[in-house]
Amino acid sequence: MISMKESEAFSAMFRAYDRRVYYTAYRYLGSRDEAADITQEVFLRAWKNRDSYDPQRPVFPWLFRITKNLCINKSKRKSGSEAGLEFPELQPGTESVEYEVTQRESRKEIRDAVMALPEKFREIIILKHYDECSYDEMAEILNIPKGTVMSRLFNARKILKEILEEKHEL
Repeated sequence: MISMKESEAFSAMFRAYDRRVYYTAYRYLGSRDEAADITQEVFLRAWKNRDSYDPQRPVFPWLFRITKNLCINKSKRKSGSEAGLEFPELQPGTESVEYEVTQRESRKEIRDAVMALPEKFREIIILKHYDECSYDEMAEILNIPKGTVMSRLFNARKILKEILEEKHEL
């Protein structure tokens, strides 16, 4: 039997993390519909496996691992299509059309540069700058020491800067 307290706690977790899980899935799959499906699956799996969650640890790393694994499995099942990290478009404001076009080109250039990074650097950039994870959360998700997170992030930013600078020299 499910207790009311347990149900309320799960509902609170869903409200707190559903958008982060959705955008993580969207970046892996590049499809809004697939990201929505994965988000539902993540919380279904989290509910079914709630006994395996250690309440002494942060919630998002646990949800992130479930999300990443489901996305990887879905990507492997996709036939003949490349799955890759996608970044949601920002909502256009009242800026001029020229400004909006420039912003879109910049976002695409950055996305392409992030995708060109080796996986361990790409993942750390995404966790920090797109999923807005703390150093502690990144260490938990990647199962590496916090110092390694900081070092890897520094190196990833350095490589990313070099990729972007090289592109502008062409």
